[in-house]
Amino acid sequence: MEFLQYLEQTALATFIRESSSYLGFPTFLFMHTLGLSILVGANSIVAIRVLGVASSIPLKPMERLFPFMWAGFILTVISGLGLGIAAATTRLINPILLFKLVMIAIATPIMRVMEKRVFRGAGVLKEGDAQAGKAMAAALLVLWTIIMIAGRLIAYSATILGQ
Repeated sequence: MEFLQYLEQTALATFIRESSSYLGFPTFLFMHTLGLSILVGANSIVAIRVLGVASSIPLKPMERLFPFMWAGFILTVISGLGLGIAAATTRLINPILLFKLVMIAIATPIMRVMEKRVFRGAGVLKEGDAQAGKAMAAALLVLWTIIMIAGRLIAYSATILGQ
């Protein structure tokens, strides 16, 4: 708990939490939302295509969306860390946030594996990878939806958890 108190008292955490110009928290929240939108939006486009929707669109060009996904992921992680340390003693022990982090820890490697397995070679799913690609795509759609819902619930967690 001392470490969380230390984090909460850092200059960055204080700026995010108490910025007199209201730039701290709203800016980090905006950046978190923007990063998540880029990540989940691009991921959804790829996943839906891998699942077979709009099959007339070639799969290989979808590979160009992965750099956007990773940029969105990095922006989301950095801004999420800022939001977390701003209220570290309460937010970083919140079970909803911890659940969200576990879901992210599951989704991220799946996204990386899908990038490598589905988009290798000529951009056409190999015979054995077709089902695996569809399973990964479906899992990612479900996981990112759960992650977004959990993120929204964090704002209401005092009410939800009876705190």
